[in-house]
Amino acid sequence: MNYALVLVNIKGLGVKTFSYLIPDDMKEKIKIGQAVLVPFGRQGLVNAFVVGFSDYLDESIKAKKINKILDETPLFSLKYLKLLEWVANYYCCDFVTVLNMAIPMKLIDKNSKTEFSVEYVKSEGATKRQLEILEKLKQTGRFPLIDFERIAKTTRATMKKLESIGCVKFHTDEIYRNPLSIFSDIKQEPLATLSKEQEEVYLQIKKKLNSPNPLLLHGVTASGKTEVYFKLIDDVIKQGKNVLFLAPEIALASQLTKRLARKFGVEDVAIWHSSISDGEKYDVWKRLYNNEIKILAGARSAVFAPLQNIGLIIVDEEHESAYKQTNPAPRYDARTIAKKLSQYYKAPLILGSATPDISSYYYASNNNNLFEMLKRYNNAPMAKIKVINMQEYGKAAYKSVISKPLQTEITETLNNQKQIILLINRRGFSTYTQCKACGHVIECPNCAIPMIWHAADKKLKCHYCGQESSFPDECPNCGSDALRNSGMGTQKIEMLIKELYPDAKIERIDSDILTRKNAHIEVLNRFQKGEIDILVGTQMIAKGLDNPNVTLVGVISADASFNLPDFRAAERGFQLLTQVAGRAGRGAYTGDVIFQTYNPDFYALESAKEQNYEKFYNTEITAREEFDYPPFSQIIRVIISCENNFRAEKSAMEIAMRLNTMTDKFGFSEYLSILGPSPCVIERLNGFFRFQILIKNKLNEKGHSFVSKFFDKITMPKDIRLAVDVDPIDIL
Repeated sequence: MNYALVLVNIKGLGVKTFSYLIPDDMKEKIKIGQAVLVPFGRQGLVNAFVVGFSDYLDESIKAKKINKILDETPLFSLKYLKLLEWVANYYCCDFVTVLNMAIPMKLIDKNSKTEFSVEYVKSEGATKRQLEILEKLKQTGRFPLIDFERIAKTTRATMKKLESIGCVKFHTDEIYRNPLSIFSDIKQEPLATLSKEQEEVYLQIKKKLNSPNPLLLHGVTASGKTEVYFKLIDDVIKQGKNVLFLAPEIALASQLTKRLARKFGVEDVAIWHSSISDGEKYDVWKRLYNNEIKILAGARSAVFAPLQNIGLIIVDEEHESAYKQTNPAPRYDARTIAKKLSQYYKAPLILGSATPDISSYYYASNNNNLFEMLKRYNNAPMAKIKVINMQEYGKAAYKSVISKPLQTEITETLNNQKQIILLINRRGFSTYTQCKACGHVIECPNCAIPMIWHAADKKLKCHYCGQESSFPDECPNCGSDALRNSGMGTQKIEMLIKELYPDAKIERIDSDILTRKNAHIEVLNRFQKGEIDILVGTQMIAKGLDNPNVTLVGVISADASFNLPDFRAAERGFQLLTQVAGRAGRGAYTGDVIFQTYNPDFYALESAKEQNYEKFYNTEITAREEFDYPPFSQIIRVIISCENNFRAEKSAMEIAMRLNTMTDKFGFSEYLSILGPSPCVIERLNGFFRFQILIKNKLNEKGHSFVSKFFDKITMPKDIRLAVDVDPIDIL
């Protein structure tokens, strides 16, 4: 090939590809995935990546030559690019956007870190003082230069003099920045002995590892799913293959990685998520591509890391919506891409959860790929769950929030020197600020939702666009000073609990604390060590925490997740309650759980109280089939938005009309249902009015291909935004 197609990363330019002539002396060396140096207009020489080759170029273009290959080791492969191309097609997104999202552009900037080291060579010709320094270096062996200067109490000038007379030799070493350095206290330990139930499930799964379809491990909370994973991982590593292990959130990924490092060694394990630094990502990326990592753990973006020779993929807590990227494009789902990866590498995919996604359970049970562990490890009892009807207990509750039964349980637990988790699935202090004189609610100026009061920052904040403002002196509608904060979030619960239990050590964990790197790990580590008595948090604390000293879990508002206008609301609520209940009584002590609710008879809450997944599934799957919701169709959500409400609605109606015309033309009307357009539940976001069209696809790949091609040909006016969300996690 005469030309290389390269990806150039220039600030302000975005991500674009350009053709460059390959010099003759590079033709045998150049490969896809290599970093190269190319001339680029006034920018001079810039870094780029090779992403393809061609023998042809438009005659009107005079191609410039590639200047230099920066790193002969490629950072990705042709197979990797083909995966990204599939992602672009599936999620109705252009390839360049996918490439930009998947490959950290800082890789282009040659992000390696180096340090100087010094090595002893000889002592001849040295002065008395120099001999003392050389003797110390002889004892230490090759050593980082800065550290040696400090130990030997010498200077750089002296060391350079020793180099000039040939007594020492300087080296430049590339340093691997290991994100796991925060786990410096890790000591390796053997794999646990499996219980009878774990061993049976492990052997059953092992027999099905050649299945082309995902395997689902449904195990109740604290049944020991992780130990089964570890045994399977050990088998794969012994076969000389590698493992991708996904967790839904950074906090869980960090906890998981620590456990993996303990079992399999820090050097063989790596972590990947959005909070590790660019330098750490560069180093981990290179080690992955060079096949120096056996186990990669991480959050959803880890599915794009270039792990080689994959022999097993595990998606833990597979029901979690955090696996789905909602914004910006591509709106990918790591679970869907993990399925594709398993096909690419012919590697088994294991999904695990105590509360599986309805679709996952449906497909696994129909494919005979369902494996269940319905008892806790060593037959430990499930936590006892009480439902507190706040219609009866609300008036006597502290500030109408913390019921008397919950207060009693907290006091008893603290007296027993055990720990407590309190869940309120909303961050901030209050849910809305309302004028008691006229009823006006303070809304975000950009979005059609209430602003949330954050007492710690003394700010009203929008949780969608990030808008902040001070608390107003008077109502903007009537001028009254009767503005009051209503509802509750994590900050308010933290404050109330501190008022009730001033001597207890209380901490809060939610996405607001993630502004500081590794803050969540620090809090969870202190909780694990018993340095925190009561942990208040959002859904982040509802899963993955395995603390045997937690004997009480309280859910402040068990109804919160059920009240959303979304077909998955009951499923999400059931999963959250079941998962958080599973945090209690995981050790030698029995656990208690309290659900505070205003709707104690709701079917999903009753199933969660009984910890009965099958009962919930049977009710839910019947409703899904009746209304053609997943798994009986694929949902594709189309959002049309504009700063002008009329223009947004008009464009949405035109697209819906064209879609209906095309489905009629191809005879797909019976299998492709077009619903809408209608205003989104959140009608205005970031200053844009929003309308949605829902497509229920019952034609599988054929229907998806039709929809994808339809939107590929759509050209929108500049003031109209069009977003296609394949397999959305909500329809808000």
